[in-house]
Amino acid sequence: MTSDLIPGVRPWLALMAVAGVTLGAAPVATGSPSDLLGTWRGTSVCTDRVLAPACKDEVVVYEFTAGPTPGSVHWKADKVVDGERQTMGEFDLTWAADRTCWAAEFRSPRARTAWCLQVDGKHLTGTGRLLPGNGMVRRMEARKD
Repeated sequence: MTSDLIPGVRPWLALMAVAGVTLGAAPVATGSPSDLLGTWRGTSVCTDRVLAPACKDEVVVYEFTAGPTPGSVHWKADKVVDGERQTMGEFDLTWAADRTCWAAEFRSPRARTAWCLQVDGKHLTGTGRLLPGNGMVRRMEARKD
């Protein structure tokens, strides 16, 4: 039986097809620097002490300001030790559309870590992955002041 035999079925099917595509599509995340700018406080915890045996869980304060290039964000990462902020590092983040996150890579003589941060209103989550290999060694979560 074809839809020609039932009056009005074709328009209904067309409408359902469009609605299905529209309703089923996930929203496209975009990276607006203004979403990230400001002070965020939270935690950064170790997720794999085999890959990163020296890792320590931390209370953190992150400051995000306008980056050096249009659309980028500068990240100053501090940890809180005995009530005092200690700078861990500074990074420039760029929007990674393929991963829908703000991305940066940290390099030191001992390690290379890829960071991926995602903003949802006043909630910030992120991961640190050890390179090469991409093993997750850190998960962070923070709230905007």
